[in-house]
Amino acid sequence: MDDAAASTLLTVRIHSSDIESLRELVRTRAYDFGCRAQAIPNDDRRAYFTPALLTRDEYEEVREDGFDVDILFEGIPGDRTASATIGDGDRFEGGARAPQGLGSQGEGATHVEGGIMNVDEIGSAVKGLVNEYGIPTFSTPNPTHGGAGGGGGMVGGVNPDDYHVYFIAGVHARERGGPDQLIYFIADLLKAQRDGTGVQYGTKSYSNAQALQALSTGIVFFPLVNPDGVRWDQQTDSSWRKNRNPASASPGEPSSVGVDINRNYDFLWDFNTHFDPSVAGSSNLASESPAAPTFHGTAVFSEPESRNVAWVFEKFPRIRWFMDIHSAYGEVLYNWGDDENQAGDPDQNFHNPAWDRERGRLGVNDYREWISEGDQHDAVTASDRVAQAMRAVGGRRYVPTQACGLYATSGASDDYAFSRFHVDSGVNKVHGFTMEFGYPYNFYPTVAEFDQNVLDTGSGFMEFCLAASDIGLA
Repeated sequence: MDDAAASTLLTVRIHSSDIESLRELVRTRAYDFGCRAQAIPNDDRRAYFTPALLTRDEYEEVREDGFDVDILFEGIPGDRTASATIGDGDRFEGGARAPQGLGSQGEGATHVEGGIMNVDEIGSAVKGLVNEYGIPTFSTPNPTHGGAGGGGGMVGGVNPDDYHVYFIAGVHARERGGPDQLIYFIADLLKAQRDGTGVQYGTKSYSNAQALQALSTGIVFFPLVNPDGVRWDQQTDSSWRKNRNPASASPGEPSSVGVDINRNYDFLWDFNTHFDPSVAGSSNLASESPAAPTFHGTAVFSEPESRNVAWVFEKFPRIRWFMDIHSAYGEVLYNWGDDENQAGDPDQNFHNPAWDRERGRLGVNDYREWISEGDQHDAVTASDRVAQAMRAVGGRRYVPTQACGLYATSGASDDYAFSRFHVDSGVNKVHGFTMEFGYPYNFYPTVAEFDQNVLDTGSGFMEFCLAASDIGLA
């Protein structure tokens, strides 16, 4: 998508009285439904809506299909642009100053000075944590197309086997604020540990003992998976989703640059083989078209960014809990994303080729993805705890839900994380989650919305670590 195209996009809500109508819309239309298409309950007779970014022609088309459509924004409102919301300097002075989250600033703290971090500030913030608290860091082995290195930090010890919780952010370039929120949370924990205090997010408070319990899980954080894409989006306000790999691009077609990192993992990546043909034709599952926002790349793990995420699992082999931080639906997603869950027939599983071309038809009791009752219980318990904690901060809608939502997905990070032990008994079981923070209508928050997101996610991350500790790390 080029800058001119982004400037004419309409941010809308598409309403329906039933989920099936929205599911059919997602199946048959190659619209931009965001990270993962979801049906969100309405408070009126229309029952459900799904957010979308539409061209004017698409808007007219969906209305002709009989849907009610509300236009929320045309283009990017001035208070949501990069110039209005993203820092233009380096508030952390190359690491000389450490970031401090809202949770450790005391009761009533509601505002982060400087707005959303620019790409360079994200690296500077991590250096600030290193200089202030002495945490170790890691560097990922695969440079991006733009030559950016990658890496993150570790909180919990020196032995790789001591780390059990893994957070990533900054995957989809346009989903602003995820890296900041993760860094501010880590900063809150470290300050609480040093000062012997608790943390507080809005009306939700945690004791020092709980902060230490969260730290004891051993946290690995990789705050900026897609630096090239994030930098491009911050420069252009183009609602850019992918990385900036031009290998599959066509001359004169800017939208064909890049790969959707969250469709590039080794989980049912070859969607035409693994999914029902009626599902595989939808670009919301994934796409072979380089111009599509969900282009899955030329091969599984073709992208350095997805390989870097996977490398961390090898570097820290005892990871048990994984969260990929996205926006903007207000949901906490748990496995699986390829079809609805069932615990009755273990033969129905993603790595059984007998079920190829059967997967992904949601709402139909043909194929469903197997998950043990125990794993289902743990996933639902953890996601429910996170959602409840986030709701408690400011009363906004956050709900736990299975990752398939309105439509199945292929090659996503949370399913890759959980799938690894199913195909290789020698690796650790990892429960995979995706957090969809924010307001369900726009990837570009205002400064006030960003501040609220920092509070909401801080509580959510804390509860995720506590749930991991309570349910089990071994």
